[in-house]
Amino acid sequence: MEVKKITNIAVLSAFSLVLMLLLRFPLFLPFLIYEPGDVPILIIAFLYGAGPAVASTFVLAILMAVFTGLGGPFGAFMHFLSTGFFAGIAGYFYQKHHSRSGAIKGLILGSIAMVIVMAFANLYLNPIFYGIPREQVRQMMLPGIIPFNISKAVLNSFITVLVYKKLANFLREKGLIRAVEKS
Repeated sequence: MEVKKITNIAVLSAFSLVLMLLLRFPLFLPFLIYEPGDVPILIIAFLYGAGPAVASTFVLAILMAVFTGLGGPFGAFMHFLSTGFFAGIAGYFYQKHHSRSGAIKGLILGSIAMVIVMAFANLYLNPIFYGIPREQVRQMMLPGIIPFNISKAVLNSFITVLVYKKLANFLREKGLIRAVEKS
């Protein structure tokens, strides 16, 4: 089962990278780019837990910076923070409350955590890495940064809810993940 698990995580991670590279468009401000690459990471979090999801996020953040050059090491770090908190918390909560409502609550908690973490990260790190005055970042919070992160979380959560169960059932039928044991 361990080889299947590693293979599934690798395939979902590769799919995440493809989504990040191919489906990209700006939301709210021209430099805030939405891409649905968090969806496969959230599926990893639900299938295998927070640890594998955060580890995949780490590798993908580096690959994204290498392939796109966007943001360089700072962009990779911000991506890791954003997706790591989102998927890590959602996956952790879902593993503790393994139900549809547990998944939705996990996604909501992960979304809230991501929005809060990214608000502070942008406010305190953008002036350091980009030399943007903190007041200018503060002025971008409500028209752009916070609505962007909320929209990104809602879109990725919605897509995950739509596809997770179907994908998990397919993988179970093919013997690629363990069948759910009923007590």
